[in-house]
Amino acid sequence: MADIFVAHNYSKKEEESVVRENPNQPEKAKHHVHLFSTFCTNPDDIRFENQKEGEEILLFLRRHFITNISWIFISILLVLIPSVIPFFLPILNMDLSFVPAGLLAILIPFYYLGIFSYILVNFMTWFYNIFIVTKERVVDIDYSHTVIHNVSETKTSHLQDASYSQTGFISSIFNYGNVFVQTAGTEVNFEALAAPSPRKAVEIIASLIGAKK
Repeated sequence: MADIFVAHNYSKKEEESVVRENPNQPEKAKHHVHLFSTFCTNPDDIRFENQKEGEEILLFLRRHFITNISWIFISILLVLIPSVIPFFLPILNMDLSFVPAGLLAILIPFYYLGIFSYILVNFMTWFYNIFIVTKERVVDIDYSHTVIHNVSETKTSHLQDASYSQTGFISSIFNYGNVFVQTAGTEVNFEALAAPSPRKAVEIIASLIGAKK
């Protein structure tokens, strides 16, 4: 994966030492995060920058995949437009024979390049906007237009409240909503938009509020 998921890879010996420090703590079931994962508890195969040794990730969130349907649908239409235009020209009494073939040979590749850029930007914006909750902190990773990278985080000891909102027919059917995390003082509040299973996510975050560090 990209560098946002890269951190120090702990050796098996180091991981075993962490377990020995907490022998009475029940082992939680670990889950695999695949390419299109949007909700995962206790993931065992991701790391992020500046992750501390033994810092356990409790929750991995990304916008529900269903939120991508609009730009995927638009992309499909844009890809199909050049192939269907010849069928509509006679109906519309239009003739494009005056357009030089050389010009079309230049315009068409640029057209599809633009579509590819549109798809790439939308996919990367979805893929790299990540919300991570560990036992020690909340990390909000935001990418915008592939060049703007913003990472915000706060310690779990600074969390004050967690809530979610779920409105609309579609969000109810596919069970996603906005998760809001309020922090103490003047710190930035956090939000995970269109997150899957928002109620469960809030329960996990709320369990950390007031926990002893």
